[in-house]
Amino acid sequence: MCAQACPYGAIVHLERPCKKACPVDAITYDEYGYCVIDEKKCISCGHCIHKCPFGAISAKTYLTQVIDAIRDGKEVYAMCAPATEGQFGEKITMGSIRVALQKLGFRDMVEVGLGGDMTAAYESAEWAEARKEGRKMTTSCCPAFINMLRKHFPQQFEENMSSTVSPMCAISRYLKAVHPGCVTVFIGPCVAKKSESMDKSVPDNADYVMTYGELQALLNSRDMKLEPVDDAYQESSIWGKRFATSGGVANAVLECMQERGENIDDITLMRCAGGADCRKALTLLKAGRLPEDFIEGMICPGGCVGGPSRTKTELELKRSREMLLKQADGRKVLENLKNYPMDKFSMFRDGHME
Repeated sequence: MCAQACPYGAIVHLERPCKKACPVDAITYDEYGYCVIDEKKCISCGHCIHKCPFGAISAKTYLTQVIDAIRDGKEVYAMCAPATEGQFGEKITMGSIRVALQKLGFRDMVEVGLGGDMTAAYESAEWAEARKEGRKMTTSCCPAFINMLRKHFPQQFEENMSSTVSPMCAISRYLKAVHPGCVTVFIGPCVAKKSESMDKSVPDNADYVMTYGELQALLNSRDMKLEPVDDAYQESSIWGKRFATSGGVANAVLECMQERGENIDDITLMRCAGGADCRKALTLLKAGRLPEDFIEGMICPGGCVGGPSRTKTELELKRSREMLLKQADGRKVLENLKNYPMDKFSMFRDGHME
């Protein structure tokens, strides 16, 4: 009250941008101003990294390991997140990224939107079963959301989270099934994916994770620029491509249920984009007061496209993405998956095949 009343502005409390950005109050500082990150609360979302004006917080980088693997002649495959489309302008397609990565020494690239198709297909089967049992479920794609569940809502993590792997893990397992011994590298806007790749309870996940900033550093090291190409590369349905935006996961899951002939008219969803929305939904779920059937949880505002390593503003990304997504064909999710050996790898977190 004194601060509000003082005509000279002599009483102030400046909240540090890193602390303000943290969705789980994991950052505190003492009377001397020393900051501490509580690892028991931290969900590795990376928001504090990109909000710090001094570069005082950073995530572990695996650039040298990726370069060493390429130099050693290993089969290194890049896996580009669905959020990639639009990050580098409306003329830079997935084909453009693929060509550039091959020039950098990667054996090839696969768009993780295909993993979105895989995840949606299996998660939709889980949702259908849970619906029959009257059990509520959450999605399993956002690693920061999963970390929030595991650390802050452990009972809901055990009881309500989907056991289907994320699109990143799905593509990594697919590549390792068809190219034994290969090295898989995820590229996207997400810092939390680095913690997911290190989770040993989920086998055969991505070996390394790079952000767009790290990809740009790799391009700069070779004096390369992303250029438009005539490669009309597409492996994902439009539903998998839209995994990157809020509501995209839930819409893809519902699409798969419809493709199986199931009625979805009475299904209710809570689509959460942002830490506050996710905490609110999970608090209601914990209290038994969540009216919706399922929760789609994404810690970043707007979904993955709003990840901390994004290259443009949300408005710029939306415009560029829509231009690129209009070029995608209208293939169905389940029909698309018939082109891939889904029986050769597990789509469940613990790696079992049933």
